[in-house]
Amino acid sequence: QVKLRDYKLYDAGIEPIRAAEAVKNARVLDSIKKGEGYAFYCYKPHAIWGMADVVMLEEPPYDPAKYKMLQPKADPDWYNKSYVASKDALKQIQIGWGTSLESKSPAIVGFFKNFKITADDVSWMAYQVSVKKRDPAEVAREWMSKNKSTVDGWLGL
Repeated sequence: QVKLRDYKLYDAGIEPIRAAEAVKNARVLDSIKKGEGYAFYCYKPHAIWGMADVVMLEEPPYDPAKYKMLQPKADPDWYNKSYVASKDALKQIQIGWGTSLESKSPAIVGFFKNFKITADDVSWMAYQVSVKKRDPAEVAREWMSKNKSTVDGWLGL
């Protein structure tokens, strides 16, 4: 809602539709099948990127002066006090471990330090597991066989 307001999309006649994840995905896929346009909020990684030929719309780069999003639980006037007129800051997922692991299993620590995976790869895996109902271990094995150099890098080879 805030981003729609601050990007002035309400002025263009765009109205938000709130729906459960499965309903949103069904609407997106149905719109594509009918050749209709459909804009929706989504993030990467997410299974939708494997379900359909969708593209990320361009937004102004993240600017902390233009991105202040309050949560309803934090402030009852969150909507009026929020301002979102840029892309959100890039989120990073980090692996943590206890310092004792460094002496107990330096190979595992080396693996953790080298581990990197793209949002597109995670989206592909999520699609395979959640939509195609494939066994996660099978999906991981397939991904690893197609990405041997990446896996070798994780292993320090």
